[in-house]
Formats: sequence, C-alpha cells, structure tokens
Amino acid sequence: AQDTLESVKAAFESAGIVGDVIPTFDPSVLLTVTFTNPDGSPLTFTAGTLLTPAQAARRPTFSISPADPSTTFLVAEVDPDAPTPQSPTSAQIRHFLGPNFSVVGSTLANTTAALSDYRGPSPPAGSDPHRFVV
Repeated sequence: AQDTLESVKAAFESAGIVGDVIPTFDPSVLLTVTFTNPDGSPLTFTAGTLLTPAQAARRPTFSISPADPSTTFLVAEVDPDAPTPQSPTSAQIRHFLGPNFSVVGSTLANTTAALSDYRGPSPPAGSDPHRFVV
C-alpha cells in the first residue's frame, strides 16, 4: 500500500519517532524513499516497513509529492537506536546529511556535495530492528 500523509504521521507516532527524535510532526508533503536491493532492483518502502541492513546498504533516492520546483530541502537520515534499541547509548547516529536538494520532476536531486555521505546500517549481531528516520 502507498503511504498517505496520515499513514506516515501515524507510523511516526506509533514508532515513537515523535518525542524521541522530533518534537512534533505534521507532514505537508509525501517523501518517497527508494533503496536498491542487493540484486539491483528498486525497493520503495512505506513508513514502518522493516528492511534488512543489506537492503539499506546503498544510498537511497528520494522523490516528493506534491513537487514544488522552487523549494529546496535538506535531507537527513538518523538512527535513534544505536548501538541497539535496548541500549541506545550512541543514539542519533547520522547516516546521511545532504543540503540543497532541489525538485527535478518529482525526484529530489542533490545540487551540492553531501555534508556527510551515506553510511548504511551496521547493527551489532542480535540487535532488534532499528528505526531509520529520514
């Protein structure tokens, strides 16, 4: 099923992202995140979907709806559950930080170098799933 603004908001609240990572969340655009599977096929996921570290190993692409070409975005990906959700002593690990994303069609394209390049997840063996917040 495709995400809606309401389903994304509910998923963020249900996962405890609102409160743990951001104080409030009232989305006005829908961000679609697409990873590349190890076999090269695209993997577009909905909010709350569990991914394996292998599925999230490569930097994703982003698209947005509704798309406004006059708007620029900063894209950040963080892990609030590092090293494990049971003991998040290194919480807010930054996996990506990229400024100056512009809308090209409906895709977000980075027009400058990332402030920190994409770093895929590498949870320790036995860790419960992490929340990977974009």
